[in-house]
Amino acid sequence: MVIEKDLVETDAVTAVAEETAESACKHHWVIETANGPVSWGECQICHEGKEFQNSITDGDRDY
Repeated sequence: MVIEKDLVETDAVTAVAEETAESACKHHWVIETANGPVSWGECQICHEGKEFQNSITDGDRDY
């Protein structure tokens, strides 16, 4: 079996590499002041955004 050194990257390989790079961020969330059931937060490093709950219910607690 012969393996070529200079393989051409496929779209699938490129997509996997980009996805891995995006998920490697160790998020540092900055969350807006609580004003309702959820607040918006944004990572200072990669600028990903998501909503955070401002309170937890009994079902969310670890007893």
